[in-house]
Amino acid sequence: MNRALLLGAVVFVVGPARLAAQDLSLLLGGVNARYADTVSGSAGLLGGRVAYARGPAQGTLETSLAKFTSGEWAAQLAAQGIVSGALSRWDAVGLAVGGSLNRLGGGIWSSAAAAGPFLAHVAGATTSSLALTGGPVRRVDSTVIALGTATLGFRAERGPWRLETFAAGTAGDTLRLVDWTGGVSWRSSVVELGLSVGARTGDLSTNPWWQARLEAAVTPWATVEASGGRYPRDFSGFTTGHFATIGVRVAVLQAPLRRALSMSSDDLRTERVSENRVRVRVRVGDARNVAIAGEWNDWIPAPMRRESDGRWSATLALRPGVYRCALLVDGARWMPPPGSPTADDEFGGQVGLLIVPEP
Repeated sequence: MNRALLLGAVVFVVGPARLAAQDLSLLLGGVNARYADTVSGSAGLLGGRVAYARGPAQGTLETSLAKFTSGEWAAQLAAQGIVSGALSRWDAVGLAVGGSLNRLGGGIWSSAAAAGPFLAHVAGATTSSLALTGGPVRRVDSTVIALGTATLGFRAERGPWRLETFAAGTAGDTLRLVDWTGGVSWRSSVVELGLSVGARTGDLSTNPWWQARLEAAVTPWATVEASGGRYPRDFSGFTTGHFATIGVRVAVLQAPLRRALSMSSDDLRTERVSENRVRVRVRVGDARNVAIAGEWNDWIPAPMRRESDGRWSATLALRPGVYRCALLVDGARWMPPPGSPTADDEFGGQVGLLIVPEP
């Protein structure tokens, strides 16, 4: 519901982010919201999402249509994407692009587009980024202005917790402002909770804004989503407002990851040894030493032990879930564990997916 174009926040899409479980999905539910001081009340909500990721490119397209009990309607369309390339194991450079379209019944509409380069650096479980984006904004009064934004972002992950924050300075026409935003989230194998807050200094100043959200998987193909909060004034002329939504997101097409979760391989075995500990056994082939690193240990390689059958093993303190991981072979070569599902690491390479089942 927040109409601000936050392309500068590349830190949210670069680095070890949460894995998308769906390529194409529909959201059916309801919303109570206020738009631009002209449309408000309760409405039925229909939304859709298309996600794409292949190699160094990834993108998302989202749309929603709300039909209010008063007969008014509001539609939104937003898209964003990045193309990145690795400068080193821990650094990446790329291009971020995006746009949005907002339309209300009665002919009121606005749009925005932006693009620009970004740099990202990963150090263990932390990711920092710098992005420069710019583009036109079509305001609700039919005027068009050009805006440029510089954004510094930071993200840190520890176990199920994630902390994200960024500062975005924007200039264009007569506007000069800085948005300060921070958020924290917690996730398990089936539930994710998130809270974000923001404040603005400079022009278009407004009261602080916030958003809370909940996602809970109820079946392999359906997720309950709920969110609420308030959004700030944006560059197109829409005023502040509030919203609350609840709905069920249904998978129409499932990503290869979802199918991969049901696969097994003799090259990789995960055996539970206690309620919170698992033993990972992997067949690497001709290797003198192997270490495993992942989201659970800040990507710091932990030595594995060679067993009599030639496999390499390590006992890890992990709760049920899906974790990104990689093997360091002979102290020089990074690779996904053989036999594991894989995912793009947003740096032009791949990492493995370690699946820890429920007890």
